[in-house]
Amino acid sequence: MNLFAQIFFLISFTLFSGCDIFSTRIPEKPSQTISSFIQPTTAEIVLVNFKNAIEEYNVDNYIKCFVDPNFSEQKFKFVASAEAGIDRTIFEDWSLESERQYITNLGKPLFTSAKLILTPKGETVVATDSVIYNFDYSLDYPHSNQNYNVIGNLRFYIGADRNRNWSIYKWEDYKTTSSMTWSYLKAVFSTGL
Repeated sequence: MNLFAQIFFLISFTLFSGCDIFSTRIPEKPSQTISSFIQPTTAEIVLVNFKNAIEEYNVDNYIKCFVDPNFSEQKFKFVASAEAGIDRTIFEDWSLESERQYITNLGKPLFTSAKLILTPKGETVVATDSVIYNFDYSLDYPHSNQNYNVIGNLRFYIGADRNRNWSIYKWEDYKTTSSMTWSYLKAVFSTGL
């Protein structure tokens, strides 16, 4: 066989031996998580992104809702509720990495998505580059250990950074009538329980 025939035979054998290149294959399911993140050009969009990130269990979008110290003078601060049964020292050095660790440890909800309801409470304080929202919240989070239903009141301090993107720079959590607040959930899952 001449060299041309050998190369032709080798290429033909390689192309047609292992698979049928003209048949359709079964499509694979997307490997990426759901993302409905919207560029946070207003404080209201931050609230939409926050709710979606919780309900879609999208850790990266959840973290994007909080202030990025690379683009702002603000540093993220979480103020935990005063609640029996949690060690408040956990929250002394709470950071964005603590938020990431908590939400990652919490894990994706089982069988269904989480449900977050934010109900406006009191007045919203608006300035040119910041907004303070006050909400009563109810978070129903189906977890492998139990179904967590946390209820309380939160105050979000949302501000614009140097790029005019808005984000949460302070989160205050308050106990209302429930036995579990968001602070409790963060305390439980901050250590990977």
